[in-house]
Amino acid sequence: MIRPVKRLGVLCHPTRESVPPLLRSILEWAEKRQIDVKLDETMAKRIRKPRLGVPRSEMGGLVDMVVVLGGDGSILESVRAFAADGLPVAGINLGHLGFLTLGEAKQAEAILERLRLGKYRIENRMMLKAVVSRNGHEVFRGIALNDAVIVKGPILRVIDIDVSISGTHITSFRGDGVLFSTPTGSTAYALSAGGPIVPPWVNALLICPLHSHTLNTRPVITSDQEILSAKVSATHSTIDLVLDGQEGFGLQTGDEIQVTRAVETARIVVFDTRNFFQVLRKKMQWGH
Repeated sequence: MIRPVKRLGVLCHPTRESVPPLLRSILEWAEKRQIDVKLDETMAKRIRKPRLGVPRSEMGGLVDMVVVLGGDGSILESVRAFAADGLPVAGINLGHLGFLTLGEAKQAEAILERLRLGKYRIENRMMLKAVVSRNGHEVFRGIALNDAVIVKGPILRVIDIDVSISGTHITSFRGDGVLFSTPTGSTAYALSAGGPIVPPWVNALLICPLHSHTLNTRPVITSDQEILSAKVSATHSTIDLVLDGQEGFGLQTGDEIQVTRAVETARIVVFDTRNFFQVLRKKMQWGH
């Protein structure tokens, strides 16, 4: 049990039909318990509570915790937005999988009550920092909780990616791309790429080739203290760097991408009853 929550930020998808009724019930719950709630400006206007709206850039300094009404994608977006503030993020699932959430919408009041009373804990999850250099100059940097993916466009031509670990060239991937993942991301895109499942408390970085056109490429696990580097080459395909499947940056032949453990840490709210392998079995239907 840790600090009870008195100031709550609530974020949600602005067009999802199920959100306004749920949000109104949350506001009623909060008012009865004297919980100060802040909303995204767009949603505050939509439910006609503009006085509760604040810019997302200012929310981090006004609340104790952010509650996200949505799926894992919404949580990933919020984690990246508030990681620098060290703000805990809790999820109430309105999506499909909800691997990072505390429970479903029908359990919202019970979930919020536990948060109010401080009956929760926080898991610190490592994040990635990705930096793109072009002709010796930095042109992009970003952070991700799940993964940083170098991937080709829709044209059916392969791309070449030279990958190094802390200055040592390990292999050249020829295929659709390469994925760098955290342990949290090992149950996301990396899983479908044939990567291993890694518990979130293990300090490791994953490298997974995407649809490799050779038979001798395998996923690699290495220390979170290593520096992962990739240099891309393609003559007929567009190439992008994509963070958590949401934030993209267009790459050019010759660009160098460096991926390391980020200084920022994702702070995910969980309950004491949560067990990673139990959640894995339930959500992924493992062993069924």
